[in-house]
Amino acid sequence: MAPILAWAGAASEFGGSKERQASMPNQNDWRFCHKCNCLFFNGFADKGVCDAGGAHEPAGFNFDLPHDEPENEHAQAAWRFCGKCKCMFFDGFPAKGSCAATGPHEAQGFVFVLPHDIPASEVAQGDWRFCGKCMAMFFDGFPGKGACPADGGPHAAQGFNFVLPHHDEVHDYDSGQLSVDGGLPLSGSAHLVITRSGNFTLSTHAHDAGFDNIHYTLGAALTTPAGIAVTFQQSGGLEGTSAGLPFGTPRRNDDKIVTGHNQILSDEFDAFLNGTFVARIGGSDVLADAAEKALEDALAQAGAAAASAATALVVA
Repeated sequence: MAPILAWAGAASEFGGSKERQASMPNQNDWRFCHKCNCLFFNGFADKGVCDAGGAHEPAGFNFDLPHDEPENEHAQAAWRFCGKCKCMFFDGFPAKGSCAATGPHEAQGFVFVLPHDIPASEVAQGDWRFCGKCMAMFFDGFPGKGACPADGGPHAAQGFNFVLPHHDEVHDYDSGQLSVDGGLPLSGSAHLVITRSGNFTLSTHAHDAGFDNIHYTLGAALTTPAGIAVTFQQSGGLEGTSAGLPFGTPRRNDDKIVTGHNQILSDEFDAFLNGTFVARIGGSDVLADAAEKALEDALAQAGAAAASAATALVVA
């Protein structure tokens, strides 16, 4: 996810001159649905049909996608809008996949020509993939692979790694591996992405490597050099080996993804670029105590004066 090249600077990778790239027709309002992981069109009042239930719900970037141009070695055509579920799907095969609304997808509108296998950048996101089961475009960058209407399971990535252009500057932070003192077999991690427009995505992971079940809380803080802080908190339960006895498989891992928006991230974006991101994980039989301790430790390490002075963006 690290920035490599600006989109305009990747023109030679995409094919054609920079002037030609600038004149290409594009359509915006294409968004990531955080429930099913598909790419869907958000420009209508009707948000389509999501296989995870209800309508699609947008999160993250506003993608601006090229259409009705010749394809080349780094851009694939035949991507279409499905008028029933509102997702982007590949229309280049005789079979039209599985639509969450019902039956196969039905193509309408533009013929999109989507870039693939070029460097990602601050204005172009990679890890978008074709699902070989439902034939929709989905985001493959999270541990969870969304909901596929072909069989109700997760999406299955095949083919190119698509890199989709958007118009928002991003910055990401990673906690690295987290552990606890005292021998508790608990570990985890946190990854945060913020945008200049104020959007954020927090991805957390927790793991129980022991025999007993563990209640955990992961607290994180992003702090500017001046001490302005935003905090994130996730809690949950993990199962140790004992939960799988005598039969069954314990749920040792807990992966969560939370998206949202807060104006403070936009107002202080430049300051947060030079800020500090720290996360702590704790486990306890009394979840509230673990939550308070993990968050206080993260804030103290990040340099914030007190938890009460910080803006809480996620408490779950």
